[in-house]
Amino acid sequence: MCRCYKGAIKSRKKRKEKEREIFAMVEEFVPVQELGKSLKEVPKNYIAPEDKIPVVNEPGKSVPVVDLCDFDLSPKQHERVVHEIATASSEWGFFQVINHGIDVAKPQRASMDFFELPKEEKLKYAAKEYGFKSDGYGSKISNADDAVLLWRDYLFLCTSPKRNLDNWPTQPPEYKEAMSGLADDFLMLAKKVLGFLSEGVDLPTDYFEKCFGIPNQSILTNYYPGCPEPDKVLGFMPHSDFGGLTLLLQDGVPGLQVLKNNTWVVVEPIPGAITINISDLLELMSNGRYRSVIHRVQVNASRPRMSIACNYSCSFDSGVAPAPELIDEEHPQLYKPVNFGDYVQAVVKKGPTGKSYMLINHDSKPEYMLFQKH
Repeated sequence: MCRCYKGAIKSRKKRKEKEREIFAMVEEFVPVQELGKSLKEVPKNYIAPEDKIPVVNEPGKSVPVVDLCDFDLSPKQHERVVHEIATASSEWGFFQVINHGIDVAKPQRASMDFFELPKEEKLKYAAKEYGFKSDGYGSKISNADDAVLLWRDYLFLCTSPKRNLDNWPTQPPEYKEAMSGLADDFLMLAKKVLGFLSEGVDLPTDYFEKCFGIPNQSILTNYYPGCPEPDKVLGFMPHSDFGGLTLLLQDGVPGLQVLKNNTWVVVEPIPGAITINISDLLELMSNGRYRSVIHRVQVNASRPRMSIACNYSCSFDSGVAPAPELIDEEHPQLYKPVNFGDYVQAVVKKGPTGKSYMLINHDSKPEYMLFQKH
């Protein structure tokens, strides 16, 4: 056996060992959707830390909205879109796009139909491991013992580079087709947005797309049931996303909030719009030109809320570093290179809380920095 072949086998074994460390087995769970039907008080392990940061819902104050004109862009419109997306990504870390050409109604309807199935039917698809890897229905993502539980259930699907449709729900009948089509549409949209973002910092259009290589894509459908004490829980704790880009479909129920200038700003749902946010890896690749911003989800007492989030990132064994073209005297290197698998491991162990990434520090080993929890 040649040395290179032995080395390849050893490398694969190391990757498998790392994944086993990252993704622990999921214990049996009680869907939050079922708790919400019978409880009048929230169990203690769902009660979130008190948050004193005010929420702003002022008319006109929300994340920017970018009109993509169904990608039928004149040179002047193309320049406008690049400018608006780059500005929103540096100032807000979030924006919504309209006229994107994607049919969002079909996957939203199929997803809601899944969560309206009987509990016994949904539990057939219970996840066997914690999220970010294993297809399935669940509630808890982090394997941290002291993590506050979220008031939401989820259905997680791996959609790229491999898509095992055999693991996906067979009910409702149109589910597989609707979500597979959405995954393809999101993949296309993510690559186009990465092109705009590359041009926004004077890099070649395909620069960031090449940095990600063969993309690691997943779709996480979140279902937030009505809660008897909504002020005591969170649908999702304050966090920044760990990947490259996140594309999100909201229904008509508000809940998503973005932290800007120490104030939570409500991301008002726009019918048919797709919300896009910069995630940690893209902040690192852009050397801080684009911002991965802390956000959270609140629930309400009477209405369930559902969102469909697509994470676009790289393979777990990828190394990620700031673009050399974005480092100069005026823009010193802010972050050290990071192995994406190591990064995800830290997120899963601690839970996606606050904002953590590798900071540049020439005098010591790089360490994860957990920003103050809000």
